[in-house]
Amino acid sequence: MKLDCLILAAGNASRFGGCKLLAEWNGKPLLAHSIAAARKLEPAGIYIVGGAFYSQLQQALPVLDAFPKKTAGCAIQFLEFRAWNLGLGHSLAFGIKQLQNANPVLVLLGDQPFISAQDLQRLYRAWCEHPKKIACASFADTLGVPAIFPAVFKARLYECRGDRGAKYLLQRYADHVMPVAMPSAEFDIDTPADFMEYSKKII
Repeated sequence: MKLDCLILAAGNASRFGGCKLLAEWNGKPLLAHSIAAARKLEPAGIYIVGGAFYSQLQQALPVLDAFPKKTAGCAIQFLEFRAWNLGLGHSLAFGIKQLQNANPVLVLLGDQPFISAQDLQRLYRAWCEHPKKIACASFADTLGVPAIFPAVFKARLYECRGDRGAKYLLQRYADHVMPVAMPSAEFDIDTPADFMEYSKKII
């Protein structure tokens, strides 16, 4: 079954001091890595919720390789969430509301540099075996995104608010969750110090 990919990229990265998603990571913008990993799933659509840096991200489309001219993959669609300051939960709810279809949705962040295409493929294969479950990353004794939500959970995702995002739903509907080990999901970039430290881990 085809799924949609929703990449959350609306925050103002106040602790980073600029648009971290366009910072160069291993030769290309940080956000480009999330896009490339998502493409390997051959999704029905890839949607990016932009906010504080919406214009900059749109202008960077050629660099992000969001419209590869030599491939038949789906085009990237940027969604502008002007109320991004309300928090991650609102950004998630806004993005989900744009996906008025029966597809399951993969929710992921734009600032998790070690999430690989192989990670997402393992998550997707696990979900395909139990398509009524929510398949999510398990790391550092917790659960989080990336996570695949069956379409029936979209109504619950609509209700996310403030800082309560996907993680809140994973806790609330724990009986419906299928964890998939993904140590790489532990790392997300919040500060320049994170960026420098994690850069040393690149092989």
